[in-house]
Formats: sequence, structure tokens, C-alpha cells
Amino acid sequence: MNGRAAQNELTGLLTRRQALRSSSLLGLAALVAAALPAVDSSPARAALLETGAVTDATLQAFADTILPGCPATRTDLGNPIDPLAIAGVDSAPGAVQADALALYHHPEVGFDALAPAFLAELETRALAHGADFLHLSFAARVQTCLAGLDFANPTRVVWEAAAAVPFTAFCAAALIHNATASEASGYAVMGLPGTAPNGYGDFSYRRRLSPERTQTGSLP
Repeated sequence: MNGRAAQNELTGLLTRRQALRSSSLLGLAALVAAALPAVDSSPARAALLETGAVTDATLQAFADTILPGCPATRTDLGNPIDPLAIAGVDSAPGAVQADALALYHHPEVGFDALAPAFLAELETRALAHGADFLHLSFAARVQTCLAGLDFANPTRVVWEAAAAVPFTAFCAAALIHNATASEASGYAVMGLPGTAPNGYGDFSYRRRLSPERTQTGSLP
């Protein structure tokens, strides 16, 4: 399977399960909470993060595998991006630039409770491809994620929760209040202008609504 076909399969596995249904903090938190019963909270897995065997860079690399982007050094909110995290297989910004890492650690999302178990399994599966996840090629990262999201994997729900975070960061600009396309790279890529308290004069059918029916010529 070539790289593009594998990436399409990975995206298909997520969209068939309606990953975008979580595109809000509330929906994402509910998805994470539903995955908690599947977590192996053994001390060995929890210790994996404490030893530094996996880092935030690994979460960024996973987010880039789910929604790839172009190379960048800072996120939309100005947070640093690990130089190894983004594989650079896309020409437009992706989930890492849209602050997926900050959303992973957001207290209302609760993913920190899943992180040790998820990252431990991620690294275990990555080693089967020859290296830790951060140092894998993009193609090997995709194959690692395909295995984790396989329906035969009993902890698939945890992987789904992990994959939902990049989608939410990118598609919902979850950490930017009243986001616009100039502030949220995901909005810019999707062509979504974002919040406009006074409307968008250049986003219309070029037909002013009847002023007799509205106060300003626009819908309330």
C-alpha cells in the first residue's frame, strides 16, 4: 500500500466512526471519558511518561499523522513545535499548528488521564516498525496508527479519543475564542471565515435583504 492510500485508509477509519462529532470541548471530553474504562493504568505504563521515554513531541507527531501539515516552528497560539514532530507531507497547516498539543492537555478534555496508557501502546507498536514513534518515517507512523485503530484492537476506543483531539483542534479552533481565519490555521485551510460580529460584507449572494423586514438589511 502506497503512502497516499494508507493515509486515506487512516482518515477513512476515523470518518467512518464520525470523528468530527467531537468537534467541541464538550463532545471531546465525553469521548475521552468514554475511553477511560479501556485504559491500562498499570504503574509500568504510567512510569513511561515520567522517564521521558515519550514526550509532548510524540503527541505532536501523532497529531501530525492524523491531520498532516507543513513544517512550522510555532502554533497558532505561539507555542513551540518540536522539530521532529511534523513530517511535512502536506503544503498547508495541520493539527499541530492548530495547537493539538495544548488541547491534549486542556483540563476540560481530560486526555492526561489517558495519555500514559495511550503513549505506551503507541510506542510499543512503533517499535515493531524499527524506532520510537517520533523517529519513524511518516509512512511507518501511518502504519502504526492503522494498527492501533484496527477494529481488532481492544483498546481502539482510546486511539479514537486520541485521534479526535487533532480533529477538534483543527476543525473547531477549540482554544481560540471567537476564532477567525486570520487566527486559526484550520479555518484558513478550510476556507471558513470564522466569527464576525458585524457580518461579512464579501461573503454573500450580493443581494441585500429587505430593510423593511430587518433593521440592518441582514438576518438577526
